[in-house]
Amino acid sequence: MIDMSALSSYELAKKRVGTIKGFYAHLALFLLISILMLAVKGTILEVMTEKNQETDPNFIEWLDWNFISVILIWGVVIMIQGFVVFGRPFIKKWEKKKIEAYLERDKNESAF
Repeated sequence: MIDMSALSSYELAKKRVGTIKGFYAHLALFLLISILMLAVKGTILEVMTEKNQETDPNFIEWLDWNFISVILIWGVVIMIQGFVVFGRPFIKKWEKKKIEAYLERDKNESAF
């Protein structure tokens, strides 16, 4: 017979590993895209300068703010996701206590 508490513990652990894996994939994508955006920004400016001979300073400022704001906003989202996935120490302790309490309650209910 399969122990239900062990199965639910396994499912919780599997879900937790999946969220951590998703966070690291999101972080890797963020780093890759950020590096590519910063590298492409210089190329875009070079192409614009070659075609127009003069580049509007307002356009350059607009382009800088767009690249930087995308990276900053995405970075904040990654930071929030990191707090959600890894939590702070007191949140982890609280989660552990709650999970143990629910497991104990389920164990006691199944004993009857």
